[in-house]
Amino acid sequence: MNENNASKKRRVASIFIDESGAKNTAGGLFVVGFIKTYQPSLLWRSVRDIRQRHREYGVIKFASINGKNIRFYFDLVEELANSPHIARVGGSVYDARDGFDAGVETWEEQARMARRLIVGNTSRDEEIICFLDLVQTPRGTTVAERVKGQANARLEGAPLIEAYDVESTSHDLVQLADLVAGAINYERTRSEEQRSETNRNPKYRVMSRLRRALELDSFGDVREGKVNILTMLGSDMLPGLEDAV
Repeated sequence: MNENNASKKRRVASIFIDESGAKNTAGGLFVVGFIKTYQPSLLWRSVRDIRQRHREYGVIKFASINGKNIRFYFDLVEELANSPHIARVGGSVYDARDGFDAGVETWEEQARMARRLIVGNTSRDEEIICFLDLVQTPRGTTVAERVKGQANARLEGAPLIEAYDVESTSHDLVQLADLVAGAINYERTRSEEQRSETNRNPKYRVMSRLRRALELDSFGDVREGKVNILTMLGSDMLPGLEDAV
């Protein structure tokens, strides 16, 4: 490889995306959570080790946290915060009603949300492979292809080299993205009074454990260290790396 080609070589990152929330929920949020890694196989091995240690082989999902599996989820959130294999973690936060355009199909809106997140979390020296939770689309159309086309139209050099729709129930790293999205959603949709009343609730404890492990005071908007969370107020806002477009 000559010197010019070597200088152009870009790192390959994998981004895993899942959502928490539902469209049109009164007073609710729709959170697109993600994790970004340069070493997905090593991260997956770490998750598998945690599963084996706790003998927990079901779907990793924030909604599934309870008193019996809380130690398993404690170890997962510590891995999310401290793993050397995770480069970035966070999410984009939308109002569950106003964040969706009434004239756009839900799957198209979710593709747009994923595209914004990818564009906002891609550096100029990277190529990206993206894995998205599978959602219903018209026959012959996929969210992955829509996201790939939209993201590459906005990023120099078309760095999104591949995107895949996957069943989250069969993919541990997409399930980790659900855990991130769920924790952000849980904190943001509960008042201070509700938090004080539920501070022994297993979901609250796992959410708090992740927040502390990431050295955050809250899951409010932040771009610090490996964490990138942004409330999306308009169609042109991007989570974090606005100068990437």
